[in-house]
Amino acid sequence: MPLRRALMALSAPGGMAALAWWVARSETASPLRHASWAPELPYLVLGLVALVAFCFHRLNLVYVTGVLAGSCAVVEFVLPEAPRLLPLLVTLLPWNLLLFMTDNPPSLRTASGWLRPGLMALQAAVLVGLARPALWIEYSGGFEAPPADLALALGRSCLPAGWPVVSPAHLSWGLAGVVALLRLSARPDPFRAATLVSLLAVTGGFLDRDLPGATSWYFCGAGLALGTALVQHSYNLAYRDELTGLPGRRALTEAMGRLRGRYVLAMLDVDHFKNFNDTYGHDVGDQVLRLVASRVRRASGSGQPFRYGGEEFTLLFPGKNLEDVVETLEEVRLAVEETPMTLRGPDRPRQKLASRGKRSREGRQKVTLTISIGAASPNAAARTPDQVLKNADQALYRAKQQGRNRVCVAD
Repeated sequence: MPLRRALMALSAPGGMAALAWWVARSETASPLRHASWAPELPYLVLGLVALVAFCFHRLNLVYVTGVLAGSCAVVEFVLPEAPRLLPLLVTLLPWNLLLFMTDNPPSLRTASGWLRPGLMALQAAVLVGLARPALWIEYSGGFEAPPADLALALGRSCLPAGWPVVSPAHLSWGLAGVVALLRLSARPDPFRAATLVSLLAVTGGFLDRDLPGATSWYFCGAGLALGTALVQHSYNLAYRDELTGLPGRRALTEAMGRLRGRYVLAMLDVDHFKNFNDTYGHDVGDQVLRLVASRVRRASGSGQPFRYGGEEFTLLFPGKNLEDVVETLEEVRLAVEETPMTLRGPDRPRQKLASRGKRSREGRQKVTLTISIGAASPNAAARTPDQVLKNADQALYRAKQQGRNRVCVAD
């Protein structure tokens, strides 16, 4: 499942980078590489992404686009005259991407909020000092420029003569790529995926920097990957429940608005959920909801699961009748009931929850979860999805009244 989520997170930004790679390398796309507007395209794309990110209060993305735009300018305009800067740029760029995409930084209204812009300015000054020592001395009040040996040392091979060239810059870049991959594996999300894709895209920009027009498209691909991640993140905020990862109530409302013909709506409720919260605490209550959501997602077959709110979930079965889905709903109920939940760590019950928990050999508490389900489909008295959902809720109430841990269908 984590691998699947990581691949899903990589798909959209990876597609943008793949498109940029095709334009940069394909003979068919040669007119695009040599178009008069191509050199300005990455700055336009990165600028638009930065503007939208600023409006969404994503300062980390603003900084990353600034780093990429500056790096693109260095590759296109500075490296041809000062190639010794390449190892330093290769060393600094990946760690800047990782640093600025780690989390959203403090506001610029605070002193700590200026640390990252200050770091960016310092690195830019070092690059200027190495590329234009005279300019550095003129504007720095006479201070000596950074030693050129710094950049040259980063480009020297660490291995003996006759071995492949592996410099500190190569090692830094490879290590940053591994860190980006591990971060994505630990918690797949659009921004972590875009960080890894951007690293790969700008790698192409460095490797193909001598190919006319290629660098612009590689950095454009990195900008498009970041923009795609911003769109995905905004979509998740609007339509996905952060706790369970399921589509939220807004997504359900829109899905219901598209319903036509036959369909079934089912309401699911975690039994005794208030007692779980009161007995074990809200952290365990969150674990319960995540566990139930994962079992509902796996066992729902053709049903579309949603987090309705609180301890309630909804399953939508387009094109189905009640008799078609009763067996699936029973499988969902059993999937939850047959998955005991083990309580670990410091979260211990403050009081016993009668007849619902038992101790394992290691002394850890195991609790059994159950859910009640009510289902309904359109009929003469309930023609709209809202009316059908109300009938499903009434059927859920009957399931609760009849002893819980069961499936009831509307009349």
